Amino acid sequence: MEAAASSAVPEPGHRPGTVLLDFDGVLSLNASGLLLRALHEGINRHTDLPEQATSLQFKAISTFPQKDSLRVLFAGLGIEQHLNAEIDALRSCLSVQGTRMTLGEGVEAFCAEQRARGIRLRVFSTMDERTARRSLLQGLFTAQDYVPLAHASKADPDTYTALLTAENENAPEQWLLVDDSPLALRAAKIAGLRTVLMRGEVFTDWDVAPFASFIDAQVSSFAELSHVLDRDDTSRPGTARTVA
Repeated sequence: MEAAASSAVPEPGHRPGTVLLDFDGVLSLNASGLLLRALHEGINRHTDLPEQATSLQFKAISTFPQKDSLRVLFAGLGIEQHLNAEIDALRSCLSVQGTRMTLGEGVEAFCAEQRARGIRLRVFSTMDERTARRSLLQGLFTAQDYVPLAHASKADPDTYTALLTAENENAPEQWLLVDDSPLALRAAKIAGLRTVLMRGEVFTDWDVAPFASFIDAQVSSFAELSHVLDRDDTSRPGTARTVA
C-alpha cells in the first residue's frame, strides 16, 4: 500500500483555510445511494445485473470521470449503445422510486458558520453545470465555488496537486477534503491534504478499512463535521477519529 503523504503537520487548533466538499454522499447524504439505485435500474433496463454487482462497480467508479468510467462498464456488459441515454438519465436524476435527493441536515448552518470563521468552501464533485442535482445548491454556492474537474479523476493524487498549483497554493495541509469515497480520500492524503470521511449508506466499514491510514477523521453528519473542525482533529497525526 502507498504510504500517506508526510507533509508538515500544523499545530493543534489550526483550522484549514479551504474545505472541499463532495456532493454525492456529503452535501447530499442520500444522493450516493439514490444514484446507485438509479444506475442499477438503468443497467437492468437492458441486461440483468445483480444489485450487489452494480454496487461493487459503482463504488469503484464513483470518483472517476463519469462518461469514461460508465463507458467501460456498459461496454463490458454489452450495452454500450445505451450509454448516452443512461448518462442523460443520471444527470437529470433528482429522485428515485419516489425518494428525492435532499441536502444533508445542517448544511446551510455549517456553511454559514465556517464562512463566518473565514474558511473557504468549495464543491469538489464530478457533477457539472448540466447535472440536475446541482440545483439543490442554488443560493448556497456560486459558480466560482465549484472546482472544474472536467475529465480529472478524484482518485488521482495529481488532480489535487493540479488544483493547488492552479490556486497558487504551496501549503496542501491548509486544505481539507470531505468525501464519502475512501478512494478520493486516499488520493487527497497522498497529495498532502487533510481528510474527513463522511459515513453513508454506500461505502461500508469493510470498504473503508483498507484506507484507514489515509483518513484523518470520520463523521456522519454536518454537526459532527463542525465539531471536528472546532477541535481540529484533522491537524493531529494518528489514527482516524470517529465522532460519536
